[in-house]
Amino acid sequence: MLRVAVVITRMRTAVFTVCALASLAVAARSSDLDRDGVANETDNCPEAANPAQLDGDGDGVGNACDTCPAVANGATQGADADGDGAGDLCDRCPETAADVPADDERLVAAVDGEGCSVGDRCPCAGPSGLGMSWRSASQYRACVRREGRVLVRRTTITRETLAAMLRLARESRCGVRRRSAADRDGDGVPADGDESGAVGDAPCSGGRIAACDDNCPGVFNRRQRDLDGDGRGDACDPDVDGDGVPDRFDRCPRVADPTQADTDGDRVGDACDRCPETPDAGDVDARGCGEGDKPASGAGAGGLVGAPAARR
Repeated sequence: MLRVAVVITRMRTAVFTVCALASLAVAARSSDLDRDGVANETDNCPEAANPAQLDGDGDGVGNACDTCPAVANGATQGADADGDGAGDLCDRCPETAADVPADDERLVAAVDGEGCSVGDRCPCAGPSGLGMSWRSASQYRACVRREGRVLVRRTTITRETLAAMLRLARESRCGVRRRSAADRDGDGVPADGDESGAVGDAPCSGGRIAACDDNCPGVFNRRQRDLDGDGRGDACDPDVDGDGVPDRFDRCPRVADPTQADTDGDRVGDACDRCPETPDAGDVDARGCGEGDKPASGAGAGGLVGAPAARR
C-alpha cells in the first residue's frame, strides 16, 4: 500500500508540474503575444514580431505594423479608406482596386511602399499620368512584370502570383491598338481631334495631344512630336528640322542647317558637330566625335543642338 501511495503522489506531482508549466507558458504568451522577446506593454508592435523595435518615423508605432512607416501617423493609424494597408496620410494611390488573383479566384489588393498596386502603376488605358495609350501590348505587359517584381521583392506577393498576373495581362486587350475610322493609326489621337470637321486644320504641336488633329494620321506617333513646327509630325516628316534638306541627305537632321557646312569633313555638319576638329579620315559617331575625343558642351560650330528652324 505504501508503494501505491508513493506512486500516486508522484503522479499528482507530475500532473501539477505539467499544469504549472502550461500556465506559465500561457502567461508568457499573453504577456508577449508576438513572441519577439518584448513585453506587450512596451512593444511598439505587440502583434507583429519586431525584436529590434524599429520606428523610422518616430511616431511610437514600429515599422513592422506602421501603416505609414516613413510618415508619422501614430494618431491616424486606422485611417485607410481603400483598405489596402497603406495609411491615408502616405497613400499615393488612395483609390486602389483589388487586382491580384487569390487562391479562391477572388481579386485582392497588394500594394507597394506608396500604397499603389500594379493596376495603379500600369492602368489598361496607358502609362500612368502621361495621358496617352500604350505603344503595344508588350509594353503594357513589361510594366506589369516590372511592377509585379517590386511586390515580389517586398514579399507582398509570391512568384506564382506574379505568374498569374502576367497570364491575365496576356489575356487582356490592354495595349492592343484600337484603330477606328477616326483614328486610323490607333495612336489615340484622332485625325480630326479638334472636331472641326476638317482633318489637318489644327495639327498637334508644342506637346499637345488633345483637342488637335493627328499630325501624322497614318503613322503611330502618340507623342505628336513636331520639331520644326510645320504641322507634320516628326514620325512622317521627311525633313524633321525644316531646313530644306531631306533627312536622308542632312548632315544635321535635327538641327536646322541649310548651308550643310562641314569644316572638318567628317560628314557631321558644323551646326551639330560636338568635336569640330576631328580629322576627315576619322571614324566618328553621330556627334562627330571619334574614339577618345571629348565633346564640346552645348553647341556645335553653327548653332544650338536641337534648335528648330522657323516655321515655313
